[in-house]
Amino acid sequence: MATAVNECNSFTCPICLEKLKSPKSLPCLHTFCELCIGEFILTTERRTGHKLSSYPCPVCRSVVTPNNPEDETLQWASSLPQNVTLSAQMDQSESTKQECHLCKRQNIQTLATHWCRDCSEAFCDGCLRLHNLMKISTGHNVVKIKEIRECASGGEPNFNLISDKCSVHYSKILEAFCFDHQELCCLLCLTVRHRKCEKVQAFEEMPNLDTDRFNSFESELNKVKAKVEQLIEEKKNEYETLDSSFKSVELAAITTAASIKDRVDILLSSFLKELNISLDEQTAVFEGKLKTADNLLSCVISMINTTKSVQDYGSINKKCIHLIRTKPELKSKIVETSKLLNEESVEEARVIIDNTIHQVEKADVV
Repeated sequence: MATAVNECNSFTCPICLEKLKSPKSLPCLHTFCELCIGEFILTTERRTGHKLSSYPCPVCRSVVTPNNPEDETLQWASSLPQNVTLSAQMDQSESTKQECHLCKRQNIQTLATHWCRDCSEAFCDGCLRLHNLMKISTGHNVVKIKEIRECASGGEPNFNLISDKCSVHYSKILEAFCFDHQELCCLLCLTVRHRKCEKVQAFEEMPNLDTDRFNSFESELNKVKAKVEQLIEEKKNEYETLDSSFKSVELAAITTAASIKDRVDILLSSFLKELNISLDEQTAVFEGKLKTADNLLSCVISMINTTKSVQDYGSINKKCIHLIRTKPELKSKIVETSKLLNEESVEEARVIIDNTIHQVEKADVV
């Protein structure tokens, strides 16, 4: 499933942080929505106050010179080359189907039609007949994949759920949890590393992971999701305040400079240059914070979907593993995101602006 996550990230526009629409590539190979890069070019031109001859890449700041600089600036984005390769990969990703696990082990590609909740594996019609003939799997709970997809409210279900393979002994299945070391254990782990531990419990001996417990965890995830969404909205409002502050300061600086003589015109030019540099720096900071918050939101949504899938289709082992692993991971990501976001960038920007204005006001008149 890691591959699918990386593909989704590569299909995301770095500006709007949503799925790419009409992807356009710059010479530095960074790709953006045509509308997003067009608005970025126009915004850059408005800040400079004159017709552009080039513009920076929003990601790496590489200078981009348009092939048709004589055209209107709003036409530059449409003349950029289409990222055909990425468009094809996006189309292919959307059409991906679930393969039969048994056929896949034999290097055969076959679309699966059924899902066994007890085995946590997908089967085609032929492999399903073999599965049902086996004495050990005759009574397993098997459902049609088509019915699962029709009932799924959070998009395509994750058929792989949570891996129950031991991270130390890859051929072994996780069967217990050591409370002394806070570690998931296979039988070999228990024998080699945890035989002297006092508090070790097999998954079968743990309290039943009933619906109420999973609903409680899902409710906790939804609360975190709501807080992250609120945090994103607050940061967007802070950015709007920052942008408004810069525009107000720019207007005040121009009005002040109009009453001063020739030398102040030179100082004004220097001030506006520093102002734009400061705005670019603060914009980059806020974009980084929004991206951090969006990443946390994506992680929480993924946890919600996985929690629902594990609750509906996972074995007791996988339910235990999911709760034990996911809660610390959620706490860690929340703490990490909070540290990155607890910075008062708007006030810092105002201090920089006030100091620059003070230098202009104190300038000697020629």
